[in-house]
Amino acid sequence: MQQGRHQKAIIFSHYPAMVAGLELCAHALEPQMMVLPVRGYESFTPLLLQQVTLAIIDLTGSAEDVERDLRLLQPFYGLSQHINWVFLIPEFARFTALQVLLRSDSVLLPNTATLDEIKQNILHWEGGTSHLGGAQTAVTEAPAALVLTLSERQVLRLMAKGWSINQISGLLKKSNKTVSAQKNSAMRRLALRSNAEMYAWINSPCGMRELNL
Repeated sequence: MQQGRHQKAIIFSHYPAMVAGLELCAHALEPQMMVLPVRGYESFTPLLLQQVTLAIIDLTGSAEDVERDLRLLQPFYGLSQHINWVFLIPEFARFTALQVLLRSDSVLLPNTATLDEIKQNILHWEGGTSHLGGAQTAVTEAPAALVLTLSERQVLRLMAKGWSINQISGLLKKSNKTVSAQKNSAMRRLALRSNAEMYAWINSPCGMRELNL
């Protein structure tokens, strides 16, 4: 990154101590940078977003906080592709963040990243990368085809419609053990580590497309 590339940046966090640390991080990159801490998404005006080229968004909080923040952020994120977006993601929201936030102008970091790690990722910008879950993931133009079996798809489709394991086993004339095994097999293929991640995938654009929902 050339010196002076970012003249104005915005920082968002629910925690004042994090805001202070991220301000230090931004000024360590470019001492003359104008850094604007924002406390709520109502501050994300079109005029402001036209002026900034760097946004550091800390999504630390409860599951409800993250869900609300992602919902409120979406309209601004979709209209601001000239901005380099850095998102700090709690571990439990890893899968949802990969589905919703990873694109060519963003970098996803764990919310446990040090200020130096954040600074280095901005300094050596590689948009479209995630460092969540201990491994780097790059965004691709087209997602790889999934290899779910017909039985696995059938179970996930029914679960997406609110059916329980007991109800699915009764409908398909299979044991609870078999239905659970098919669900778990699908989760392993999709690298999902919890039911929360499974339902996040089901409700993501990729999951709805794969399951024809």
